[in-house]
Amino acid sequence: MSSEVKAELYQEEKLTWPQDVSHEPTLKMGEVLAALNSEFPFLASSKIRYFEQVDLIQPHRTDSNQRRFSHADIERLRFILVEQRDRYTALPQIKEMLKQLDSGEVESEHPSKMRIVRDNDIHTPRPGTRLHKDELAALTGASTADIESFVAAGLLTQDSRGRLTAQAVDIVRYALMLKDVGVDMRSLRSVRTSAHAHAVNLVNLLANERAKKNAVAKERVIMETGELSTMLTNFYRALLLESIDVELR
Repeated sequence: MSSEVKAELYQEEKLTWPQDVSHEPTLKMGEVLAALNSEFPFLASSKIRYFEQVDLIQPHRTDSNQRRFSHADIERLRFILVEQRDRYTALPQIKEMLKQLDSGEVESEHPSKMRIVRDNDIHTPRPGTRLHKDELAALTGASTADIESFVAAGLLTQDSRGRLTAQAVDIVRYALMLKDVGVDMRSLRSVRTSAHAHAVNLVNLLANERAKKNAVAKERVIMETGELSTMLTNFYRALLLESIDVELR
């Protein structure tokens, strides 16, 4: 069956993706959380309600206004959560991907040629690359208004020509994801301030090596700062996960 015919059938039935999984709304919120718990242990009902609020899922409502979910809803949620966790995809991009799947325009669960999220659109530029705001917008799917707001908040650093660093791609992706789930700009700024302070400390640890003006010393500094930043990142992640675990008890 051609993709055009499939698209027409999907439109007729008005089924959202995945169309070949049961859409019968028989599951309560707790059952949905239980079904996804092994893969996403920190998933909360508030996040699912937020996905509904931004039109990523549309659970059925009973006469008493209770949500009821289908097995198709579970697969849809799994898709959204995997895109966020494994591919760092922002919700506006995920929404566009789901629209394509809903329409039958694409058939694969993670199609390699989906618009706006093609492989060559989501790579991180090489270190040292400088990006203009429109290039950053194209790489991340963010609006220029979002990028301007991140610059104004100090999340992004511009050079004298208004260009941004290669790391800005990941900064914008993560910032959009965090904003999508309700993290405010003040909290994002505090993380940025902390990261800068730790970066200064790490660089100061290598002051003697940096004082050597030769290529070998420079390469050693680059390698050691990379190793130190990885250790610090893993340390912070462990502390964060422990704190979350304690808070949820």
